[in-house]
Amino acid sequence: MKIIGINTGTHLPKQVYLMADSAVIRSNKPFFVPRFADHFTGTAAIVLHIDRLGKHIAPRFAHRYCHAVSSAIKVSACGLTVPQPCEPASALATSFDGALLLGDSFNIADAHSINNAHITVSHNDDSITDSSLSEMGINFSEVIAQLSVFFTLKMGDMIVIELQGLDAELNQGDSLAATLNGEPNLVIRVK
Repeated sequence: MKIIGINTGTHLPKQVYLMADSAVIRSNKPFFVPRFADHFTGTAAIVLHIDRLGKHIAPRFAHRYCHAVSSAIKVSACGLTVPQPCEPASALATSFDGALLLGDSFNIADAHSINNAHITVSHNDDSITDSSLSEMGINFSEVIAQLSVFFTLKMGDMIVIELQGLDAELNQGDSLAATLNGEPNLVIRVK
């Protein structure tokens, strides 16, 4: 299983990074604040669950490769206490254990509706993101097609697309929640 993260920037992938499966924390499990950085921030994301083997996928066929999505919160380390090999973000800052707070997967009957899957994320009951891929001008088919040029996508792989919105600084005692199409999907306590 691969976890491919995308920092979108404007419309298309600005930065692509890989994460280990140990980066995943499932809903209703706590996130323990590590001690290797000054502070940590959370960014809302949508996760595409790949359910078919594919390489060099044409955009018009990408809908065949993903039939489930999840809401997520991508955690980033700020002010690492160890040297970073490159800026603005390295694998140490984006792919550590516990860096992906993952909600329950939600099956999509019509894969084309993935672009309209609406995610709302709140931090201590304050909304930080209320968005969808289509609102950001991103098409999931294009993302899958672009990534499949570099990676063979396999069943069980996940593509994490960061959504634009406010980044929330995570502190002990905080609570995080997300909904996907109005349904509660993710609840995390920060410890």
